[in-house]
Amino acid sequence: MPKPATDAATRKWIVDYYDGSWFDYRVVWLNKGTLAKHFGYWEPNTRNHEESLLNMNKQVAARANPKPGERVLDAGCGVGGSSIWLARTFGLNTVGISLSEKELVRARRYAKERGLEAQCSFEVQDFVNTTFPDESFDIVWAQESFCHAMDKGAWMKEMFRLLKPGGRLVIEDWFRPSRPYHPADEAMYREWLRGWAIDDLATTGEIVDDATNAGFANAKLDDITPHVIKSVRRLYAMTVALFPGAYIGKLIKLRSDVLHGNIVSARLQWRARNRNLWVSGIFSAQKPAAAPEEPEEVAVAAGTKAEALPKTKRAPAKAKKAVEEPEPAPAEEKAAPAKPAPAEKTAKPAPAEKAAPAEEKPAPTE
Repeated sequence: MPKPATDAATRKWIVDYYDGSWFDYRVVWLNKGTLAKHFGYWEPNTRNHEESLLNMNKQVAARANPKPGERVLDAGCGVGGSSIWLARTFGLNTVGISLSEKELVRARRYAKERGLEAQCSFEVQDFVNTTFPDESFDIVWAQESFCHAMDKGAWMKEMFRLLKPGGRLVIEDWFRPSRPYHPADEAMYREWLRGWAIDDLATTGEIVDDATNAGFANAKLDDITPHVIKSVRRLYAMTVALFPGAYIGKLIKLRSDVLHGNIVSARLQWRARNRNLWVSGIFSAQKPAAAPEEPEEVAVAAGTKAEALPKTKRAPAKAKKAVEEPEPAPAEEKAAPAKPAPAEKTAKPAPAEKAAPAEEKPAPTE
């Protein structure tokens, strides 16, 4: 059965939005230090917008636990901000994917300007149906891009396929607390999302269920809304100040429908939050590690020096066994009486059980 893919109309909707809203992102949100199009994470000692964006990266990375040399899929990479930050900060090799070739041209240029082109590559790919081989990545990283997936369950299955055993999935995004809303609230909520090329958000429960159904373990969503509110308020205040000029620009056709919808959605996001129609969260999960190989059976004859069972790939030679086995006779032990007892087989360890499943979109500029 073929894998689901993003339909042509949705692909065009998303590409038109990101290509068409670049001016707003660059003027209102982006900075050369982070190249981040996502919302910021504010703490009591956070001094400014740029620092809040870096804080958000750090919060997501804390859940991903990156290690030098690992390979990361930046699923919905925008202009490469997260990919470049991960490569520079942790020594990772990143592959950023987007539906927009214009975004990727900028991402490649930014990586080259920072001397990171060998660590950061970028490709046009549909993140619901990629062409990468199975188990290609140690980490899947998605910042405010998961929301664009029309079939979020299919997205989860694709990410599970791409991760190596033990690989980690991290998502920073918005989620709806429940469904459905009162019709008036649902209408405002839909208008907000439409201006940002989003069909719908997953609920806080649906994302955990989708991940668990795909095979992930340790699925967990951390609500970070209190830390994001200042970033959302900042965007709202800027759009209130800029809206009169933006509206005139729309009337005289200096601003496109995409740009106008972008600024309208930035205003509606704040109103939607005041009606508790969304939360901001960081989701994390892990692909279960592969079960260790079973050791082969070894016959040990009484009166002979015992042969050590072969080690599994993951267990060190002197690791404590989960199943007790007869201890081999010490090397110095004397031979047994002349009439040896029949050979016995060592107990075969039981197979290891699989781990039980456990567990700001600013006016987009990417």
